[in-house]
Amino acid sequence: MENFLKYLELPHLFCIFAVLIMKFTKANYLFVWLKRSLFALLVLSVCRILFISYLFPYFNGAPMDQIPLVLFWGVLFDVQALVYFLAPFHLLSLVPFKINLKSRQLIMRILFTLGLSLIVLLNLIDMEFFKIKTRRSGIELFELMSDPSNPISSYILNYWWLLLILLAFVFLIYKIYPKGPEGYVSVSLPSSISAFVIVAALLFLGARGSVSVKPLRSFDAASFVDSRWVSACINSPTQIITSYSTRTPKQIDWLTDEKALSVFNPVQTVSPSFKSQPNIVLIILESFGRDYCGFLNKEKRFTPFLDSLAGLSLVFPNTYSSGTTSMESIPAIFASIPSLLEVPYINSTFQSNTIHGIHYYLSKQGYDCSFYYGARNGSMGFDNFLKISGPISYYGMNEYPASKKDFDGHWGIWDEEYLQYYAGELLKKKGPFFSSVFTLTSHDPYQIPDRYKSIFTASELPIHKSVQYTDYALRRFFQTIWKSKLPQNTIFIITADHPSHSRNEYFYTPTGKYEIPLMIYAPGLIKAGINDSITASHPDIMPTVLSMAGIKESFFSFGRSLFSGEHRTAINYDNGLVQLIDYPRCIRRYPNGSSVMHIQPKYTPNSKIIFKLSPEEYKHKQQLDTILQAKYQIYINGLLNNKLKK
Repeated sequence: MENFLKYLELPHLFCIFAVLIMKFTKANYLFVWLKRSLFALLVLSVCRILFISYLFPYFNGAPMDQIPLVLFWGVLFDVQALVYFLAPFHLLSLVPFKINLKSRQLIMRILFTLGLSLIVLLNLIDMEFFKIKTRRSGIELFELMSDPSNPISSYILNYWWLLLILLAFVFLIYKIYPKGPEGYVSVSLPSSISAFVIVAALLFLGARGSVSVKPLRSFDAASFVDSRWVSACINSPTQIITSYSTRTPKQIDWLTDEKALSVFNPVQTVSPSFKSQPNIVLIILESFGRDYCGFLNKEKRFTPFLDSLAGLSLVFPNTYSSGTTSMESIPAIFASIPSLLEVPYINSTFQSNTIHGIHYYLSKQGYDCSFYYGARNGSMGFDNFLKISGPISYYGMNEYPASKKDFDGHWGIWDEEYLQYYAGELLKKKGPFFSSVFTLTSHDPYQIPDRYKSIFTASELPIHKSVQYTDYALRRFFQTIWKSKLPQNTIFIITADHPSHSRNEYFYTPTGKYEIPLMIYAPGLIKAGINDSITASHPDIMPTVLSMAGIKESFFSFGRSLFSGEHRTAINYDNGLVQLIDYPRCIRRYPNGSSVMHIQPKYTPNSKIIFKLSPEEYKHKQQLDTILQAKYQIYINGLLNNKLKK
């Protein structure tokens, strides 16, 4: 009830405020502005209904009885978006003095159509991006679009039908746009000034979205609806505004510094795993969620080669990515920095902070460090991040010898050709070396070479056939490697950057949406098996590699070596909520400081999540909540003070 009264007057009594203003000021021209504003709100409500309808399978398991609340509170965020994106229109609309309206009406109509169409466009884009990221896009959307390796033309070609929907919206907005008076209008000076001041103040409050000290942010939706409905309740412009305005978080003092460090100390050392220094190869698979891997499921899926390799590897079935985009995974994997901001660390204001990655420590011990990625050089800022975090050789599409012949037409080099090239590069290296390769064919638009279209025919989802192709490319890669003597002293770590589309509602739950494969293949060095007793995540990879390499120097990490007996958890930032996973438990902390823990074993749909805790589980919740607070506080304060390093 408190939240209801706090926010109700801003969007839902907007009409009453405006009517009262016009009643007492006799500024009738404001009636037209009101009609147009309400029409804009109606358009955005239609967008929200379209968003929910199109993505309905992805909300399966969320409480259906909350849909009216989603639509009701969604108006709150729509008002905020309209104030920002229609600012020029509002300004012209509220100028009350004697002006020739005929020309002004045309200009206002164009400004209204352009501004509202831009909001619609952003919402339509997220109808597809949501399938990959399971959240609305923030300011990183513009940074992604400006990436030269990510041409907009490819999205237009693959999602042409969204363009048609946009054009239909533009046409209807322009045609249905409520008309205004013709000729001249004259309003008394006192009435016009009072109306302008009051409405301007109302617009100011609408832009803030709140009468409280803090302005409305997208994650405030979690206070109104179930967290699984947050992305439907907000809109894409609101998420962009929030992610832009919250790039610099505030200092956190939930715990004393001493208490936080006693709960979780990121400065650590590891025990050497081997007497000699092995070669270490890290393979990162684009968009490979656990859902696609047969060895992590109860049925055959789309990875027959990985399934066979898993039988010879040490597998960690309870592994979680740090985020839902590639840019969030690289800092987590290479520098053990989780993704706990509205935007990826690579795009944040902290991107120039001093950090030390895996390669920083390995290079000091004589390791040759390299990173291979078949996309255009500079793609997603990987090269700059890796160079900032330590000495490393970066090889992109520029260094690939046959880039024109093997270009996939979208992102870069086909996985099969690139992994064969990478195998050849590894065979040239002298140990010890640490090398990583990032695949890319299983990225949207999920194209595969023509010669394989009759072979890889999985049709459940577009990504499945590209997963089949990449799995085959991995088979050929290892076949080449096995012909050499390289495997005798080489460890292969295979993981993914993040999951992607799924038909199973479980993989859109708070934990399921982050589940990825992680296996270590090292014949003669590491015993094969399944370790399902621990929770693993991207930040654990760095301390694990340093342990393998026998690094004795202390380092800063948000993970723990997979070979240590220490307790480990996975931490994520999910739609404005910070969550900590200790499989099968997940605790989520809300913006108001409250926290909720649920228990969800694998394959359990949303509808069967356990929220009622036993006394023993309640104690576990308190422990996990303290760990969550400590980790998040150390992370945010470390960013602000440039102390995410030893």
